[in-house]
Amino acid sequence: MRLEIRDVSFFYESTPILADVTFSVGEGEFLGVMGPNGSGKTTLLRCMCKVLEPGVGAILIDGRDLKKFSRSEVAKSVGVVPQGPMVDAAFSVFEIVLMGRTSHIDRFGAESSKDLEAVEEAMKVTDTLHLADRTFDELSGGERQRVIIARALAQEPKVLLLDEPTVHLDIKYQLEVLGLIERLNKRTGIVIVAVFHDLNLASQHCDSIILLHNGRIEAIGPPEQVLTPESIRRIYG
Repeated sequence: MRLEIRDVSFFYESTPILADVTFSVGEGEFLGVMGPNGSGKTTLLRCMCKVLEPGVGAILIDGRDLKKFSRSEVAKSVGVVPQGPMVDAAFSVFEIVLMGRTSHIDRFGAESSKDLEAVEEAMKVTDTLHLADRTFDELSGGERQRVIIARALAQEPKVLLLDEPTVHLDIKYQLEVLGLIERLNKRTGIVIVAVFHDLNLASQHCDSIILLHNGRIEAIGPPEQVLTPESIRRIYG
C-alpha cells in the first residue's frame, strides 16, 4: 500500500493554498503534517480524501489516481477523523461506529454479518466495545475521539487521515488517543497522516514529519531532522 502526492497545487479562486507538494507514505508509516496557521495543512488533507480536487498534480493510492475513484471507493479506501466532528449526541456508540459501514451496505439493504464483524473489531481495537450502548453525549472527550476513530476504522480503509486528533483534549487523553493511533499503525500497517499543532506530541509519535509554510514543503523527514531550533525559528517566528 502506498499513498503518493505528486506536484499537487491548489487554489481557492485565484489564491494559491498549496504549491508543488510532493511526497509519499508507505504501508505502516505514520506521517505528521505541521506548519503555522494558514500553511495549507487541512487543505492538503481534504485533497487526500477527495473533498477538494487539486488544480494541478495527482494523488495516487496504490498507483491509481484518486480522481478516478467513485465516492464509495474513496470511503472504502480513506478513513477520515475530522477536527471537532459533528455527531448527533443522541446516537449510541454502536450506531455511530456502524455509520462507518455505509459505503459497504446496499442502499436499501441491511448490514451483513461481515459489517457487524468489522464494527466489533473496530470497537475492540479502540477499546470502545464496552461503550456500545451508551449515547455519545455521555462520553468523555477521550472516549468520544476513540469512537470517531472506530467509525473510521470500520470502513476498513487503507489510509487514515486525522485533522488535529488531540485538539481540545487534556494531556491524559492526548497521550491515550495518540498511543492508540500508534498501536493501530504498527499492528495493522495502515497508512496514517495526521495534522498536528503540538511539536512535542508530533515528534514523539510520528515516523516522519512534513513542515508546511505558505503552502510549500519547507522540510520533510524524521522529527529530529525537521523540528530543529533553526526550522522552528524560521517557520514559526
